[in-house]
Amino acid sequence: MFLSHKTIEQYISEKKIVIKPLFDKKNIRPAGIRIHLAKEILIPVAGQTIDITKSTDIKYRKVDVAKKVFYLEPNDFVLAASYELIQTPRNILALLDGRSTIARLGLTTHVTASVIDGTFEKPHAATLEIKNVGNFRVRLKFKDPIALMVFAELKEPVTQKLQSQYARSRKVTPPNLAFKTGKHK
Repeated sequence: MFLSHKTIEQYISEKKIVIKPLFDKKNIRPAGIRIHLAKEILIPVAGQTIDITKSTDIKYRKVDVAKKVFYLEPNDFVLAASYELIQTPRNILALLDGRSTIARLGLTTHVTASVIDGTFEKPHAATLEIKNVGNFRVRLKFKDPIALMVFAELKEPVTQKLQSQYARSRKVTPPNLAFKTGKHK
């Protein structure tokens, strides 16, 4: 069952859903919360060839959008993170989604990785995979209201141990293609 604004507000006040730093209730939407852009983005360096089955050091250029003007050109892709750090209990799933206003500009805010399960032990940033599929040149700034996070209550809590290699993510994190004997670290 997806949570409505009333339940989200209740769970935030009860600290079942933890959002840091300070969370402004005006960002609660009818069925989710507005997510904002953190200040650092990673721009993939063009011309690299990546084999997803091999340990690879992918090169990125960092930009602090709080200090430097940045425009996402049509067809460009960047990695970013949510300004908000979020933690949910094991029975609440968080799902990252786009905002209709942002989508109407041609921006996607997650390519496919939308699920954030409740197995994280500390509040963490959501990774934003931002792609400009539109025709507009779009300026990205620190704390832009870029995405929406919706919450769903699971019938039973997740009992598996945390399997994420990004568990301590507090800022934008590139893909980890470090492999050891065929298994992720």
